Amino acid sequence: MMFCSDGGVCRTESSLPGKPTYVRTRTFSDSVMVTWLAPDDGDLVRGYMVGYGEGVPDVNWRYVDATSNNVTIRNLSIL
Repeated sequence: MMFCSDGGVCRTESSLPGKPTYVRTRTFSDSVMVTWLAPDDGDLVRGYMVGYGEGVPDVNWRYVDATSNNVTIRNLSIL
């Protein structure tokens, strides 16, 4: 499948987008907010998978729609 931007740049869905940029975190007493900017390579982004875990990253996952650039992970505890 092919997708074309308003500027006339066309990409296939088989292209992998780059990584999000300017990733930042903000911590609170029992949560963390993660924000980012979408990759600027022009490839189609359908969404983001944000991984987190206790002691080991990526044990848990949150899906974030491509229209968003942040997620808040709640109910965290300090080890």
